[in-house]
Amino acid sequence: MRLRGLPEAALIVAFAASIQGCGKPVLRVADASLGDYYTEKEFKKLNEEQRREYCAELARQDSAYKAELIDLRGELDATRSRSLGLRQEGDSLFAVGTAAESRIQEARKGGSHGTPRSGAGRTGAATHVVRRGESLWRISASSAAYGSGTKWPSIYDANRERIHDPNLIYPGQELTIPR
Repeated sequence: MRLRGLPEAALIVAFAASIQGCGKPVLRVADASLGDYYTEKEFKKLNEEQRREYCAELARQDSAYKAELIDLRGELDATRSRSLGLRQEGDSLFAVGTAAESRIQEARKGGSHGTPRSGAGRTGAATHVVRRGESLWRISASSAAYGSGTKWPSIYDANRERIHDPNLIYPGQELTIPR
C-alpha cells in the first residue's frame, strides 16, 4: 500500500526514526529561557539530541542566573554598608539633638548647662522626650543617657507609672532618666 507516493517501508522507517524507542514524541517545545520547562515525563520522551540541546539551554540559563545573583549580592553588600554608615550617622545626630534638647530645657528652667534637671520628683535625674522610632534600649544607649543599651531597665523602673510595657513607648512621652 502506498500513501502520497511513499512506499510503506519508508513510512515505517520515518515513524521509527521519529520516536527512537521513546514512546510518543513530545508535541511541544519548552523554552527554558522563558521559564517554560519540560516535565519529567516529557523529558523522558525527548531524543538524545533534544535532551542535549535542552540541557545546554538550562546550563546557559543557570550561568546567567548565577552571574546575576553575584551582581545582586554585591549590590546588597554595598547597600548594607551604606545603611550601616547612615545608621551610625543618624545615631550620632540623634545624640547631638538629644543633648541640645537637654541644654535648651536646662536653659528654660534656669539651670546651668552641667546640672542635671530633676524630673518626676527624683533628684539627680534628667528627662527625655521620646521620639518616633526610639526604644528604651536606644535611649539608654545614647550619650545623653548612659551610653549603654543594657541599662534600659533603670529607665523602665523610674517610669513604671508611665510605661506599662517596656516594649511600648510612644513619641511625646516624657521619661525620667535617673543618674
